[in-house]
Amino acid sequence: MSEKIQRAHRKLLAELSNVLSARTHEAAADSVSLRDAVCAYVAVEHSRGTPLASVVAAVKDILRKAEAQAAQASDALAQQLIDWCHEFHPGTTGRKTIPAPGVS
Repeated sequence: MSEKIQRAHRKLLAELSNVLSARTHEAAADSVSLRDAVCAYVAVEHSRGTPLASVVAAVKDILRKAEAQAAQASDALAQQLIDWCHEFHPGTTGRKTIPAPGVS
C-alpha cells in the first residue's frame, strides 16, 4: 500500500471514529435526559397518589413500545450500512442485500 493510500485510510478511520465517538457522547447525554424524564414522571405520579407498582408497569410498557420501534430502526440502519458497503466498494456488481447480525 502506498503512503498516500495509507494516509487516506488513516484519515477515513479517524473520521469514522470521530462520528462514532460523537454518537456515544450523545447517547450518554441522552441517558441523563432520560433519567430526568423518568424522575419527573415518577414525581408527578407520586403526587397523584399512583402506587409504585403502577408507575413501574407504565414505564415498562413505554419501554416495550420504544424498544419495538428502536429494533425496527436498528434493523433498517444495519441494512443501510451493509448496503452502503456494497454500493461504495469497488468491484461489486450492484447492491446485494445481506442480513445484518440479528436480522432475519
